Parts: sequence; structure tokens; C-alpha cells
Amino acid sequence: MRGTMAPMYGFFFQRFLATALLCAGALLGSVSVQAEIVENIYSARLTVEGRDARSLAAARKAGLAEVIIKASGNPQAVERTPVVQALDDAQGYLLGYSYEEGVDNALVLRLEYDEQAVQRLLAEADLRLWTANRPLVLTWLVISDERGRRFASLEAAPSVDAMLKESFARRGVPLQTPLYDLSDTSTITLGEAWRQSSVALIDASDRYGDAELLAGRVARLSDGSWVGDWRYLDNGRWTSRSTVAANLEAFTNAGAELVAATLAEQYGVKIGADRDDRYRIVLRGIRSFADYKVVQESLGNLEAVRAVVPESLLGDQVSVRVEAETDVQQLAKIIELDARFVALPREPGQDALFYEWIP
Repeated sequence: MRGTMAPMYGFFFQRFLATALLCAGALLGSVSVQAEIVENIYSARLTVEGRDARSLAAARKAGLAEVIIKASGNPQAVERTPVVQALDDAQGYLLGYSYEEGVDNALVLRLEYDEQAVQRLLAEADLRLWTANRPLVLTWLVISDERGRRFASLEAAPSVDAMLKESFARRGVPLQTPLYDLSDTSTITLGEAWRQSSVALIDASDRYGDAELLAGRVARLSDGSWVGDWRYLDNGRWTSRSTVAANLEAFTNAGAELVAATLAEQYGVKIGADRDDRYRIVLRGIRSFADYKVVQESLGNLEAVRAVVPESLLGDQVSVRVEAETDVQQLAKIIELDARFVALPREPGQDALFYEWIP
């Protein structure tokens, strides 16, 4: 009887343990930062006056500047000497371009740049590379002008909504705008949003998951300029920036730049640095070869990772050695942008990173 019960007990215990790990992983996963893969980092889309050589040359330069800012997250990147020199030779970084029709029959030029060449330029200019997997930023904005005070929703302020989305897209920041529906307005009033009440903003943002949180308010002055404030919640601390802008686009640009600069500092990596950092990563929940291949590809596709080398396999646990361009703390932050990697506590005396894989 004991010989029969032991295997059965072991079977049910393994099933219970697997279920418990899965549930724990799901709960931990629900508090991870929401992120998106930014696909258009190395492309630019610009309105041009014509198809002549002069317009094309100007667009090549402006497009490369936009790409460098998106790739680095640094709005001052274009002031670095190697970048200034590269902008004068933008043709050398261009892979191709095409024309298309934009809004109101405007002529739009789409330009594609060489990813490897741009990354070499970032290294030469001592700039960080902001990886493509980037946190989603929930942005509340209240506008005050001759029409009164209102949320900058698609319905109430479509031009402002479009301008905000364009500012974030040009800096490679994934943007989420609130629905501004009855659920939102019952949680946060227009007055609370205008005052930038921390409690009200956090409560109203709860329904949107764990995106980064940015709040803005802006008023139009009698001379046509705009004055306002941005508040950004970063790791539990609010960062504020007051802005006086000649136009509304400059104000939305300031909000996007505040977020981009902060996130690029946290997630940006020094490419081509003279370092040989190798870290062990232990993953549980690898139940098939297909799971392992997805994990290997997901880690290998991170810009901060040079190589992923398998070490051992025991049951549903896989150990790999990762060669990275950055330190272990930053590597962990970059990996955990992918909600499938659920962080587990490190074992005492271990310098490895531990994760539960939740496909």
C-alpha cells in the first residue's frame, strides 16, 4: 500500500505545486509594467513640400535626427559632434524611401534607416541605446482655452489628441490615452485632473493596469502662447516640469521628452562597451522544447543581449548563461518588461536571476 500511495502522492503534489506556481505567476504578472515593442524606431515619416532633390536632402537629415532621438531617448543627442557630422551625411544611413499621400492631400515621405549603422553612430557618440521593448505610458491631459477647460479626449479635443500621439510617436514612446468615459469621470473630476491630484490620478489610472503615469495641464494665454505643467510618476516619485511654449505642439513635445529621457536612462544600454558580463538565468515552467525555443529567442532578441547559451535542463527548469551589454540589475528590468518572465526571489548566495515562464 505504501509503495502504491507514494507515487500517487508525488503525482498529486507535483500537480498542486505546478498549479500553485502558475497562480502565483499570474498574480505577480498582473503587477508587472505594461510594455510594447516599438516597431518604427529606425524609420521616419515626414511631410515634404515636393519631390525635388532639395526637399529630399532636408528630409533625409530631419528623418535621421528623429531616428537618433527615438533610438537613444535623448533629445540632445543631435548636438553630439559625431551626430552633427552624420546628419551632414544622412544619405549614408538611408536604406530607402517612398512617397505617399497624407492628410489633406499633403505629400508624405517615409524614410527607412540602417539599424546597425545608427547603433554604431550611437556608440561613437557615447549615447545609450533605448531597447525596443518600452513601457506603455498612460497620459492624462487637461486643456484650457477660449472654449473652456476640458479633457484632451478624441471627442472633446481631437486636434490635441492627434498632436499628443504624434509627439510621443516621434520620440518612440508607447502612448495610452484614457477613455475619458463615465467610469473615468466618476473616479477623477476635471478639477482634480487640473489640480493634478496624486490620489485621484492614481485611482483613475488603476483600471488601465500598470502603465507608466503622466499628467499634464495647459492653458492658452492671450498672446497665443501656452503655459502648463507635466507630472510624471516614476518609481513612486513624482517629477514635475513647467513649460512655457510658443505653441501646443511644443508643450506636448515637452511631455514626451520628459518621459523618454527618464525611461531611456533606466533602460538604455551602452552598446559596444568594453565589458564581458555573463549572467545565469534560471527559468521554471519550461514544459516543452517549443517553450524553450520561445524563451531563447525572446532573450536573444533583446538589444542588450549578445548571446544566450544553454547550461542545464532539469524537469521543467532550464538554466542559461546570458552575455549582456549591461549590468544584472538593468538586465533584469529589461527582461521583466516582458510579462511572460515573472520574477521569483533569488536564492540565498545566488547571483542568478530566477523567473517563472508564463506563456
